[in-house]
Amino acid sequence: MTQEGKFIYGFISTKEQKNLGSIGIEQGDVYFFPYKDVAAVVSDLPLIQFDSLPRETLLRNLAVYQAVIEMVMKSHHIIPMKFGTVVQGEEDLKKMLEKGYGRINTNLKEMENKIELDVAALWSNFDSILKEIGEEEEIKRLKEEALTKPPEQVFEIKVQLGKLVKDTLDKKREQCASQLSDVLKKDAANYRSHAVMDDSMIMNTAFLIDKDRQETFETKVDQLDKQYNGGINFRIVGPLPPYSFTTLEMKTVEFGEVNEAKEVLGLGEEATILEIKSAYREMSKRFHPDKYPGDPEAQKRFEKMTKAYQMLNDYCNEDRCSFKEVDVRGWIDVRRSVVSG
Repeated sequence: MTQEGKFIYGFISTKEQKNLGSIGIEQGDVYFFPYKDVAAVVSDLPLIQFDSLPRETLLRNLAVYQAVIEMVMKSHHIIPMKFGTVVQGEEDLKKMLEKGYGRINTNLKEMENKIELDVAALWSNFDSILKEIGEEEEIKRLKEEALTKPPEQVFEIKVQLGKLVKDTLDKKREQCASQLSDVLKKDAANYRSHAVMDDSMIMNTAFLIDKDRQETFETKVDQLDKQYNGGINFRIVGPLPPYSFTTLEMKTVEFGEVNEAKEVLGLGEEATILEIKSAYREMSKRFHPDKYPGDPEAQKRFEKMTKAYQMLNDYCNEDRCSFKEVDVRGWIDVRRSVVSG
């Protein structure tokens, strides 16, 4: 029998218990689950591994997740939870809200009255850009050289030519993207550049905007459109929740990993953050690879110590933490998710 879980969409500032109807993943009821003055926006869903779902199902669920968040955003400031987060049940949900309350509340206050606008800029006529690049002296010289060389040498010149065209295009894109960003970031609280999707795209950037500056920001984009006289197509997506700036994720740890790290650093059943740092510092002095020249195991030993320290430093986010199995297995934390560019 599949165990019932709670799918988490995000967090809002409210003490209200409210049901939004059957708008969640698999038509589940979406509702507010309050703790103190914040609430998780959740729906009931069987415990599943989202990364094992078929791509079509995953994309359908992602679309529902985004639709729920953006609907809630119309009446509340919402901090999204990383897509695919499901906790085991009400007790784990309560525990997560209790443990993560401080960080959730802080992020809600930081993002209050802020929205995300995603701006993409693309060359309107990419072929004309390539033609313009093709007229540069070094590229013209290589083209002419290829005409005079025997077939066995032409391939190498073409490879060199392709690399030069790509490097020139990238430089042109970076210069243009920098000019566009310099104008737009003046009206943004923050911005984050994402990867461009193909060679015709100049910029793909998320801007964090105060709500009352949205119109000013969009006017700046219109002015850039006129300035480039149709040479660049601009697309604005939003307003969105601050996906690129404050998406939260739930962290858990494996007892075996924590226990091994504790033993590597020679710690007992409990430790403070200062004790963990002190143990690592002392062991680093004793076992630094520079003290064991010619010992092939010294570097591996040092790396194992460093990994153990990083694990326990990540785990121990309170004044004193327990390494007992019952406490480790019940550990839940909420942190900002690293958003890839």
